[in-house]
Amino acid sequence: MRTAIFGTGFMGRVHLEAVRRVESVEAAAIAGRNEEAARRLGDAFSVRSTTDYHDDLRDPEIDAVHICTPNAQHFSMAKDALQAGKHVICEEQLTRTVAEAEELVSLAARRGVRNWVCHNLRYYPMV
Repeated sequence: MRTAIFGTGFMGRVHLEAVRRVESVEAAAIAGRNEEAARRLGDAFSVRSTTDYHDDLRDPEIDAVHICTPNAQHFSMAKDALQAGKHVICEEQLTRTVAEAEELVSLAARRGVRNWVCHNLRYYPMV
C-alpha cells in the first residue's frame, strides 16, 4: 500500500515516522501548504512533495492518505480523498459536526474505502 501524508507539521512528521516502520506500507508523498517545508520533509524521508494535495489524489498509485492538517481542513480533505477512492486516516478530530461525520461515513461506504480517525498520541507516556 502506498500512502501520502497531508501536513508538514509535527503530526505529519509523526505519521511519516510511523509509516516508515510498517512493512506493508510505503510513504510515497507529502503535501503541505508551504513549498519549502514540504520539500525539506519530503527530502528527509525520500518522498515527493507538493503544495497541492489534489496531486496525490490524482495519483492512481496512492492507495491511502493521512490527514495531519489543522482541524478545519479535515472534512474537505477527507471528502475529496474518499471521492477519489482513497482510504483515509485522519488525525483527530475527523469533522466539526455530526452531519459532516455522517456524510463521510456514507461516502466511504458507497466508495468501498476505509475512513477512520487516528489518536496518534493516545498511548504516549507524556500524554
